[in-house]
Amino acid sequence: MKWSSIFSASIIAVYSSTWAVQSHEVLSIHGSGTTNPSKCIWMMMQRFMDRAKLPLHLTYRAVGSSTGQYEFLGVNNTGVNAYVPYNYFGSGDIPIPTNTYNELQSRNIEIVHLPFVIGAITLFHNVPGVPEGPDGLNLTSCLVAKIFKREITIWDDEEILNVNPNLKNLLPSSNFPIKVARRVLGSSSTASVTEYLNVGCPEEWSADMVGSTISWHPDTMECEGSEEMTSCIRDNEGAIGYIDAGHGHEEGLIEIELKNADGNYISSKRAAENGGIGDAAGGTPGDAKENFGEVKLLNKPGAFTWPIVAMSYIYARTDLSFIEEPAEQSLLKTFLQYSLFDEEEIEYCSQFGFVPVPEAVRQVALNGIAALSVNASAPKWEIETETLPGVGQGDYVISTKRRTYDDYQRSALADSALQEGDVKTIVDSHLSSNGVLGGAMQSQSTASASGRFYTEDDAAQLQAALVLASISFAMWVLAIIFFIARRMMGKA
Repeated sequence: MKWSSIFSASIIAVYSSTWAVQSHEVLSIHGSGTTNPSKCIWMMMQRFMDRAKLPLHLTYRAVGSSTGQYEFLGVNNTGVNAYVPYNYFGSGDIPIPTNTYNELQSRNIEIVHLPFVIGAITLFHNVPGVPEGPDGLNLTSCLVAKIFKREITIWDDEEILNVNPNLKNLLPSSNFPIKVARRVLGSSSTASVTEYLNVGCPEEWSADMVGSTISWHPDTMECEGSEEMTSCIRDNEGAIGYIDAGHGHEEGLIEIELKNADGNYISSKRAAENGGIGDAAGGTPGDAKENFGEVKLLNKPGAFTWPIVAMSYIYARTDLSFIEEPAEQSLLKTFLQYSLFDEEEIEYCSQFGFVPVPEAVRQVALNGIAALSVNASAPKWEIETETLPGVGQGDYVISTKRRTYDDYQRSALADSALQEGDVKTIVDSHLSSNGVLGGAMQSQSTASASGRFYTEDDAAQLQAALVLASISFAMWVLAIIFFIARRMMGKA
């Protein structure tokens, strides 16, 4: 046999597994929206794909709640194609506005709000020498309003010192400047914070300054997305900014103690420990098809209730016929029901600082999912939790018994590190199908023995290094095979 034939056979063997996968059409689900619970959604998608027999491709773009609503609504379409969605589902920490909901109703377009987690939006600072906790930085809604309007521009301003008498001794210098970091584009965090300021201090923050996008003072720092907000705060001494609590704590940012409706200065951490995040939930409609536009979880009473709480929603059309592939219609319904509303699955999101919605709200969401209409020819997807011989190998079965070796390795690595006690890091990222580190590697707010945090910058550098190493290795292997093949064919 000629070496050229052997070489060709080797190439065929290398790609045989790929051809096997391609014998089944890849089924897809695509969504976009809020950045706050994005890591939770990415993790759920990866777990779902790992447990499927058929090749699935689930993606989520973390682009902000306003963009998520825009792409879900398809508002850029006109005429007969008005409100044709760009994606399969949307997500946001703010409900679809009442006027938009009413417009959809007038067009006989029915949607559901599916609340799945609750999270705190909070403020963090980067004032050197000022610690976290009750002995750190305390602020009221009125003080935050004046700071954000740039009426208060130094940390040792008399009004700030009135509620922080020890702050002056902690500051690096007198007249220490305040730098305000704020989001750009449409952000649910901006909507929540600005409405909190209006509710808590209307005399300083008027109603026309409330929204996901507002006109900010020009002397503020523009930060696009949660990742850049983190950098804005971390890289600028004297900075103050807002972000979802889980993300900020995960990145080791220092939280500000806010005064809640009961007059107590409290952190989101202490609120969460005392049930003060879930306590803010209430007053939601009893039917997922109803208007959620007036739902607000701000400045609710309670000794430990956090004043800025956001409920994260999935937006879905009740009529899924706009999704051409029937199997994808039923796949979306199954993914939502199992991954985001299964009691055990959704608990995995707690590592990112989120709390599952109360049971009554969860039931509203489950009823909303049940109302989603799919094509009569759509296959029924099943979830295998207990071993079902033969049944578990069905094409349309998501099996909890099916795992990837990468998932096993990640679990083993995390357990080993925790047992040794030298690295206290929980890694939530998942390896993509080609073995390259995918997603963002996250760390809890705990340090290693060296006291250093594993950050997302480290993860990005590691990912880049792995990609380059993989490419380099592949090129060397191909070069060697090509060289040997040429030598052998020359001798033949």
